[in-house]
Amino acid sequence: MSKINFNILYIPRDCNEKIMSKLVKLLCFLVITGITGITGGAIIGCASTAANLQKETARSIGGNIRPEQVNISSIERGVIDVKWKASAPTGNYDCSADDMVRRVDCKKK
Repeated sequence: MSKINFNILYIPRDCNEKIMSKLVKLLCFLVITGITGITGGAIIGCASTAANLQKETARSIGGNIRPEQVNISSIERGVIDVKWKASAPTGNYDCSADDMVRRVDCKKK
């Protein structure tokens, strides 16, 4: 029966302090970078607020619709996109956009 090694990181016994210091710094960098990537995604998600969706929906629909005339519902935020339903004086719409709400596409139902 073979022995299973459960060590995550193998460090040789003759490893000097300088190399250990560099390894620790690299691991800290990787952890910090991973955490900023996660929180960065949360900050990006703020672009799809209901007020911003109202404004961009009104712009997409056109026809002199003001943002305050648009009602937003059923917001579904994905990793790279956002989808929502909108109602305006001109009708009901299914809308979608990228995560930063730049490319808005609203289709009348």
